[in-house]
Amino acid sequence: MRKFTLGLLAILLSIQFLSAQNQNDDLPKWVQMMSDRSANFYDVQAEFNTYWAGKSPAKSSGWKVFKRWEYMMQFQIDENGDRLPSDQVYKRVNAFKNQRSVTSDASWTNIGPINLPINTGTGQPNGMGRVNAIAFHPTDADIIFIGAPQGGLWKSIDGGSSWEVLTDDQPTLGVSSIVINQDNADIILIGTGDRDAGDSDGMGVFKSIDGGATWNVSNDGMGNRTVGRMIQDPNNSDLIMAATDGGVYKSTDMGATWSVSQSGNFKDILFKPDNSDVVYTISTNNFYKSTDNGDSFSLSSSGLPGGSRGAIAVTEANPEVVYVLLSSGSIYGSTSKSEDAGESWTVKSTSPNIFDYSCDGSGSNGQGWYDMDIAIDPNDENFVYVGGVNTWVSTNGGSNWTINSHWYGGCGVPSVHADMHVYEINPLNNRLYNGNDGGLYYTDNQGDTWPQISSGLAISQIYKMGSSAT
Repeated sequence: MRKFTLGLLAILLSIQFLSAQNQNDDLPKWVQMMSDRSANFYDVQAEFNTYWAGKSPAKSSGWKVFKRWEYMMQFQIDENGDRLPSDQVYKRVNAFKNQRSVTSDASWTNIGPINLPINTGTGQPNGMGRVNAIAFHPTDADIIFIGAPQGGLWKSIDGGSSWEVLTDDQPTLGVSSIVINQDNADIILIGTGDRDAGDSDGMGVFKSIDGGATWNVSNDGMGNRTVGRMIQDPNNSDLIMAATDGGVYKSTDMGATWSVSQSGNFKDILFKPDNSDVVYTISTNNFYKSTDNGDSFSLSSSGLPGGSRGAIAVTEANPEVVYVLLSSGSIYGSTSKSEDAGESWTVKSTSPNIFDYSCDGSGSNGQGWYDMDIAIDPNDENFVYVGGVNTWVSTNGGSNWTINSHWYGGCGVPSVHADMHVYEINPLNNRLYNGNDGGLYYTDNQGDTWPQISSGLAISQIYKMGSSAT
C-alpha cells in the first residue's frame, strides 16, 4: 500500500480475521484463538481440524478465512509454534539501521487503488477500504484525520476532497485511535493495531511532534497493546486516557509514559461532557466509571443486561445521559440509557435485530463482534445513531428504531457501504462522520443524506502478492 517500505511487511504478515462472517451463536473456539496472541499456532490448527472433521465448509463459515490466516501465520511463529512479538519488525529494522549506514530507501510508487472505483461489481456502493478511527483539527473543520486497520494515518485539509498519508514508514500500519492535541495540532498520537479484526498487531501508542512527518514509539508502561480508543482531557492537554486490549491506561505527560488504571479488554472510553473527572469505559457488558480523572474505576453496571461487546455514547445536550450499546454474540443485544451519569440503567430496547442486513431487522444475521458503534445528536439527547451492517436511528432514546442507511441502497434510504465501525461528531460544525468497510461518509442532516469522501484513501487491505520468476 503506497510506498512498499518495511511497513508493508507488517501488512503482508498481519492477521486476517473474520471480517465477512455472519454467525449468531457463540464463535467457535478456533475463531477466538486466532485473535489470541497467546494461543499456540499448532493448537489453533488442531482445534480447527477437529471442528471441521466430517463437515463440508459452507459459505461465510470462516473456513477460507482461516486458511488465509494459517498461511500467513506460519511465517510469524517460532520453532514451537508460539507467535513472535508484535514489535519484531520494528526491532529488526532498528538493528539493521544501527549496523549499517542507510542512506536512502528503495524507490517505490503507489499503484493503488487510489481513486474511488466507478463500480465494484458487488452490488453495493464502491469503497476504498475500512476506516477504524476519525479525528479532527481543533480549530479548522476542513482538516480531518482517519485511521485504517492496515493503511495507516491519513489527513485531509479540504474536507475530504483529497488525502495524504502520514505513516508509510512505520513498522505497523494499523491505526484504531487518534488524538490531535487540542493546544498544538502538530502533536499527534495514534493507537496502533486493529481493534475490530486483528488484521494488524498493536504496538501501543506512536507520537509525532511535527504534524506526522516523523514518528516515535510512545508506549513506555503500556507495551505492545492494541489501542481501541484514546481521549484527551479537555481541561488538561497532557492527560490522555487509552482503552486497550490489556486494560485502561492513563498518561499525564502527553503519552510519554503510561500507567494502568483498570485491567481487562476495553475498546471504548469517554469523558463526561461537563466534568472530565468522570470517565466512562466498558469491557463486554461491564460498565466502569471513574470519578478521579481516570486514576481508578468502579463497576457501575446496575440494570445493564448481558452482552458480548459494548460501546458507549454521551452528549452535550444532557451531560448526565449515557448510552450503552451491547451485542449478543453477533446480533443486536440491547440499547440502555442512564440519566444519572452511569449510576443506574434502563433497557430501552432489545429488538428488532438492527445488526442484520434486512430493512426491518427481521433477520438473524449480524457481525456484532466486528462492526458496531453508537452516537448521540449533540443537540438532542433522544436522537440516537446505531451502526452494525447498516445505520439505524431512534428519535425516542433507543426505544424504537428506523433504518437510516442501507448497504446497497435498498429500503428507500441512502446507500452507504456496509459495516459501521466508528461514528465521530466534529464539535466545530456538529457534522457526524461514519467510518465503515468502504471508507468515510458524513451527514449534516441526521442521516437524510450520506456523501462519501473516500477517494484518494489508498487503504485497501492487501493479503498476498506474487511476482514473476522471469
